[in-house]
Amino acid sequence: MSKRMEESAWDLEHFDITKSEMNERIKMCSSYLGWKHTIRLITDKEIPFNKLKVAEVGCGTGTFSLILGLLGASITLIDFNQKVLEGAKKIYNLYDCKAEFIKADCLDVPPKEITGTFDLVISGGLAEHFIGEDREQCIRYHKLLLKDGGFAFIGVPNRFSPFYQGIRLFRKLSGTWSFDVEVPFSNMELKRIAKIVGFKEAYVIGNAPLRRDFLVYSRGFVSALVDIFPKGFSRKIRTWKTNIKVQKGLSSHTSEDMRKYCLDEAESIKQNIHNELPHILTNRFSAGLILFAFK
Repeated sequence: MSKRMEESAWDLEHFDITKSEMNERIKMCSSYLGWKHTIRLITDKEIPFNKLKVAEVGCGTGTFSLILGLLGASITLIDFNQKVLEGAKKIYNLYDCKAEFIKADCLDVPPKEITGTFDLVISGGLAEHFIGEDREQCIRYHKLLLKDGGFAFIGVPNRFSPFYQGIRLFRKLSGTWSFDVEVPFSNMELKRIAKIVGFKEAYVIGNAPLRRDFLVYSRGFVSALVDIFPKGFSRKIRTWKTNIKVQKGLSSHTSEDMRKYCLDEAESIKQNIHNELPHILTNRFSAGLILFAFK
């Protein structure tokens, strides 16, 4: 994250997370259209996972990169907030996954030692926390990290998603919205900025089919309702939900189990390598948009 962003919401609470919850995040992340398309692009470029160099900007928990790390990729996590980097390191240690952790601001020039060195640069939930020219600089930062022929994956909320806007409105009205600045993108704005900062090619896809968004955001609405209750009661409900997830058996999955799961998922995508983009309605109205931009 950048020094110009709110750090408090990301300090520690997002890293008070169990192995079971991280396993669930890995499985969810690897089921999205954006991840599947990324695997197809890596396969098309014929880059072996053990030769793949990946950076994640504004890394948070670094879940997307963790999956690629479990597949054998070399991972670098970048964030302005030192506490975020320390939390991500604890998560990676849970999976015996090595990574480099760099404290840097995406609104500055990248450190020389990592400029132009990556095959893939990722961010999710970062660029929307900027306004004006800072939005361009955030996306330009991804390009500066890429080597020639590399590509960026930039995930943001969709301005035209009824699911995203519905939850956003409810949380603002109920006083449970936690960000001072979060400005969603449109498909056209992402492509326009990609052109401004100098990417050779760029396109945008929706991260999930609309039926899945409906299910996910329905659960999100329930979560938003829970947040209205007093903190003690909300905490009890969330603990109860966590215990149910543990009972599903995800806590028994070892690091090697998750590595095998990720490898199997990637292999399944390789076997069905037709590089088809999602339906036009998904690309226009999905709650999450992914900019794929090529240097």
